[in-house]
Amino acid sequence: MNRLIVGFVAVLFSCFAVAGDESAREKMIQNGIKVCQAKGFATVGERDKCVAEFTAKANERYPARGSDAYAKKHYGGMSKAQAEATLIELQKEWEGAKKGGYFSARRTGVVTKKAVAAEGWWIQVNVLGVRESQDDPWFMECKGFQTANIVRRCPLGKGGAE
Repeated sequence: MNRLIVGFVAVLFSCFAVAGDESAREKMIQNGIKVCQAKGFATVGERDKCVAEFTAKANERYPARGSDAYAKKHYGGMSKAQAEATLIELQKEWEGAKKGGYFSARRTGVVTKKAVAAEGWWIQVNVLGVRESQDDPWFMECKGFQTANIVRRCPLGKGGAE
């Protein structure tokens, strides 16, 4: 129970930090666009290259939700118990997230199902050692049923017990 509470508190604090990171990243990109427009490049391609450099710097400093950089920063170094607690919280967030599309993914503060699922799969692959598949990442690998080609899935919250 304590592990679930610790995981919940960690996700809660990271959510507050994420809101600030997203707005800071968006502001950095907007400032880059203004700087690049003010430089008066001869071609659109040169201006786009300039904007891409600012965008890359912003994404490096403030990684976007669902990216490998974000997942590594927020979920790297977790224990298996912390990973399971975090997966439970991410599943709750995933259930309430918008399906999203091309433009909603670019709005500040909008978290899509795809981004949350990507974070869940990062935890599954990099912390729990499960191979990624086409299904959702909201499971624990069952204890004692590891084979070379099949992942037996048990529900979250039971530590891998059926």
